[in-house]
Amino acid sequence: MGTLKSARHRGAALALLLPVIIGVAGCGTGEKAEAGKAVYGLPLAEQFQAATDATREAGTAAFVSTLTYGAAGGDAVHEAKGTQDYGRGTAIAELGLTAGRHFPADELEFLRETAPDGKQSVATAEDDVYVRPGDDSAWLRYTPEAVNELGETTGVVAAHAAGDTAPYSGTLADLVPRVIPREKPERREDGSRVYRVTALPEVAAELLPRNLQSLQHDWGTESVQLTVRLDVEGRLASATADLGPVLARLHEQKVLVEVKGLRASYRLSAFGEPVKGKGPEAGGRPVEDAGKVLAPIGTLDDGRCATTADTGLGTTAVVRSVDCEDRHDLRVVAQVRIDRTLPGDLGTVDADSYAERPCGRAVAAAPHEWLRGGRYEEGYSYVGTSEVTVSTAAGRTDTTVAGDYTCYVRVS
Repeated sequence: MGTLKSARHRGAALALLLPVIIGVAGCGTGEKAEAGKAVYGLPLAEQFQAATDATREAGTAAFVSTLTYGAAGGDAVHEAKGTQDYGRGTAIAELGLTAGRHFPADELEFLRETAPDGKQSVATAEDDVYVRPGDDSAWLRYTPEAVNELGETTGVVAAHAAGDTAPYSGTLADLVPRVIPREKPERREDGSRVYRVTALPEVAAELLPRNLQSLQHDWGTESVQLTVRLDVEGRLASATADLGPVLARLHEQKVLVEVKGLRASYRLSAFGEPVKGKGPEAGGRPVEDAGKVLAPIGTLDDGRCATTADTGLGTTAVVRSVDCEDRHDLRVVAQVRIDRTLPGDLGTVDADSYAERPCGRAVAAAPHEWLRGGRYEEGYSYVGTSEVTVSTAAGRTDTTVAGDYTCYVRVS
């Protein structure tokens, strides 16, 4: 990826959306009407873009963004809570994943794959994103250059880089200026307005964690219902989305099948108040360049050790290389390449499975001192990327599976 800003932060009203609206409520005072004139005095189709501008003009705001997975045993919630300084293009937030004790275990394990362990701090400053995995950790600075070097796995962090809409991206605030209301909103007694609109499913899917986004490339045609509330001043106060149509497409991929509801929410408050929280510019904790201290696991030599918990990415694809005498999470056993040609059209083949056998051979042949002392779990794991190509020539169809994988063992 070339830059942390994605196209979704730039469009005002690209292809989008048809609303469904409910009634018109009572009037507020003349003073309240005047307060929001810069937004509500415009044609309806221009009001969401104007509301985005009015929100930024407030200078600062506190926010809470959630993604709630509902299941029979309770909910799991991804939450980001923090403050934004629109003028400086900075934000600081605390991220975390919480779940009810009876939330389905398999689904929770899947959600935790790219979620931070416990709470994690994230700060943004224009194109850069800073991550601090724990209170005692250094800040890791992900620049656009680091993102390009470390690969697409960093998308879970890069998605939050400051955009044209807000200093903290990846929330419903990004969608609002891309939606065009067509019907008059409901007016509340306090002078706020409530709009009910719809978004294209592929646009709403941008709210998902990157590992979920990558599982589906066709989000169908069923619109996603949004509710947007602007305050009396015309600023964005809250937004919610029922992501049921998006969840249905994930179910087709056999993903999160025990999750029966998926909802997103976003709330703003404390407009114009001093921002809370200390970012990397406040000092107190060192700042490290992620591009210099982290590396794709596929670049590590055989026998090297690494940690994964302090990258802010929740993955083994990008790691911090360390001495094997120090605390570590895994040890690389081998880098292997697979290149198999199989008869027939096997376009849906699980390419990763072809790395299992060569990794098994590599672990069996590894030097004894690498695995000594019961320090590592039994068995092995592997991570990598591959490509499946189906070709037809002279009346014969073949499927080629090719890719590069890292075989490793985990610390017990």
